[in-house]
Amino acid sequence: MSMITTTGAVFNPTDPGSPLSKSPSETAVLLMDYQNLVVTKLGPVGDSVLNVAAQLRDWALYKGMPVFHCLVDTGARPAPQSKLSARWKWYEDKLAATPALGRENEAIAPLGQNDWEMTFLRAPGLVSALESNGILEALEEKGIKSLVLCGVSTSGCVLSTTRAATDRGYIVTVAEDACFDSVPGLHGMLVTQVLPTTAHVATARELMDAWKIL
Repeated sequence: MSMITTTGAVFNPTDPGSPLSKSPSETAVLLMDYQNLVVTKLGPVGDSVLNVAAQLRDWALYKGMPVFHCLVDTGARPAPQSKLSARWKWYEDKLAATPALGRENEAIAPLGQNDWEMTFLRAPGLVSALESNGILEALEEKGIKSLVLCGVSTSGCVLSTTRAATDRGYIVTVAEDACFDSVPGLHGMLVTQVLPTTAHVATARELMDAWKIL
């Protein structure tokens, strides 16, 4: 069987470290922090990132992969020792004035009531999506071994969740065009120089094409 490779990704079902070594039912797609407050900071590229993430959500549901929506709980407060705590009043005022900023963007929100999409919240100041309430238990209950990560920002939830997930033994794949960062040049540096050290990094199209063999 041929092996498909991209920079930072190995798509080979005979390789135990490859995402293709796990079945769709053992794979979950995490959609992280696509809340309007974050998405609006991305500028014109935001629409493209949301479109790619929505395509991956639809593809995952078609393949029978659970989709976990991981969000910051804007109704909670950061821990007193969190560095974010000193700045949280600014966020509270902004969210009070425009509550929609705290909501997940409608382009990526769950497709109604279904058994395949779940939403998990974490307190402000916690960066990794694996710190979301109940998510580790849900991953274990569903027998998930491999994660596909999509989110904003690349330097925030994507990087932190990648590190946390690989440390816990998950195979991690980052869909690079479903992620972005508002800091110029930072996204490109992370997906080419940092994330590939522990995760598979590929575009959404490369990922979906590779999975056609399963």
